[in-house]
Amino acid sequence: MDLRVLNKRSCFLCGLVFLITGCESPKTPVEGKNAEEVYLEAKNLMKNDEFEDAAKRFKDIETYFPYSKKAGTAQIMSAYCNFKNGSYIDAIRELDVFLRYHPSSELVPYAMYLKAVSKYMTVSTVGRDSAQAKDARKAFVELINRFPTCKYVEDSQKKVIVLDDIIAAHEMIVGRYYQQNKSTLAALGRYNYVVSRFPNTKSAEEAFYRIVECCKNEGLKEEADNAAAVLKARFPKGTWVKKLNQLK
Repeated sequence: MDLRVLNKRSCFLCGLVFLITGCESPKTPVEGKNAEEVYLEAKNLMKNDEFEDAAKRFKDIETYFPYSKKAGTAQIMSAYCNFKNGSYIDAIRELDVFLRYHPSSELVPYAMYLKAVSKYMTVSTVGRDSAQAKDARKAFVELINRFPTCKYVEDSQKKVIVLDDIIAAHEMIVGRYYQQNKSTLAALGRYNYVVSRFPNTKSAEEAFYRIVECCKNEGLKEEADNAAAVLKARFPKGTWVKKLNQLK
């Protein structure tokens, strides 16, 4: 046989094999398995504290078995594993999707709680912007108002108290900054916000004192006297009450 013909046939056969194999569908991570089997694999990974891999495996159920009975629960479990792995933003994203598509699920209270706690874990220190603390607080309050008798309310209320302290402390930092830079009215706005919105926080006592201080500086005697009276009534043995006599 002519060598050129043989080479042409060889090239044709190689090309044919390439086309056939190239058209084969790539295998998926769930090849040959059902949702129950993948769910069990994910749970075993979670039990072994392999949270990153477990989150991905639970996610596979959502991706490849979106209409299975395990799909909704798998979303929650994926979010939980992301939470345990410190991937709070991913957890929040998963929970947002779950709450959007499963608004009537019995898992909604837990999903809202886990979302709020995930936001709580992203809260920065008081020296920074308090937006994250306010966002987390809003999530907890929404849960408390919507499901006032659920088992997550008690812990949510405790975390709201912590967040209130963080937000109030941040407002005090900003208020002091304004006061030190002679922006007395701006400072008063911050201090009044603390005593009106967060009257039971650790910052409230100092806020009343600072209001007295600012009002005296602005010649607002009546307002200063009123704030001083509230400070004495609420914190009769407080540190800031003792400093009142030092004010001119």
